Amino acid sequence: MLLRSVFTFILGCVCLHGICQDSFREEYKAQTRQQFPNSEQDFFALNEKFNVQASYRLLKKGKVISVPTSADKIKEYREYARVTFRLDGKKYRLMVYRSVPVSPLYKNHLFLPLKDLTAPEETYGGGRYLDLSTADFQNGKVKIDFNRLYNPYCAFSDGWNCPIPPRENHLNLRIEAGEKRPLKTEYDHH
Repeated sequence: MLLRSVFTFILGCVCLHGICQDSFREEYKAQTRQQFPNSEQDFFALNEKFNVQASYRLLKKGKVISVPTSADKIKEYREYARVTFRLDGKKYRLMVYRSVPVSPLYKNHLFLPLKDLTAPEETYGGGRYLDLSTADFQNGKVKIDFNRLYNPYCAFSDGWNCPIPPRENHLNLRIEAGEKRPLKTEYDHH
């Protein structure tokens, strides 16, 4: 678990600084399979349809919300921006959040938790996450690459404190991109 945590953190930091490479998915898949050899963890095929250019509205006075977690705890997040995008001719909205309080190390880190219609059969029922940076929001546009959606640690093992996507980030849409639901997890070994 520690190895997966460190690897995900490093990749997250690299991605936040805008130097993610196409090999991200292959490295992540290989690392996940190494850490969870009994897991058939996989990703949807890369699909550029789910790499969207969204418009946004920054919320200078975004409200702080209390988000329940899988460990029955509460985490605080401030609304940072409302993003709007189109897929298959329909308009969708999501809220992007910033942790409260903001750690200096993560001052540019933003969090996009969501749940879509692929859950719980194809993707983790508790939702998936996407990390963004404040630097991604420029000139009224932000790129949302759903191919980079990943599972919270709770998809693999209990004992984690994973935020549950707020209702406003539940999409009436199938996002067949990013990480799929693990077929086997640590839960299967108990």
